[in-house]
Amino acid sequence: MAYLYELPNATTGIDAIITQMTSGSFYWFVPILMLFTWLLVFFGGIIRQRNKDSTSDAPAWATIASLSVLLIATFFSVSAGYIRLDWLVISLVLTIFSGAWLFWDRKAQEV
Repeated sequence: MAYLYELPNATTGIDAIITQMTSGSFYWFVPILMLFTWLLVFFGGIIRQRNKDSTSDAPAWATIASLSVLLIATFFSVSAGYIRLDWLVISLVLTIFSGAWLFWDRKAQEV
């Protein structure tokens, strides 16, 4: 009998399930997770800082959000099959550009 949905193989642990999930029909799971993390940290930090100080520092929050995404991408890259190489490179480039934005946004007294 042919099944419509094939259950993941859970005999080897959660690693095999996540690898099957990210390489199969849920290939968009890791990019969506990284985008959600970046948006949550960036906009959450800006909103909290604006509520507290009535001003916000977008380059600093972009750098913090990019470092958070790079950390997640690095954890996913430890084992093969969790994240594609292009998503890891995109998160690294995003971190470098946001760090450059933070550096060039500052005056000489603030750095």
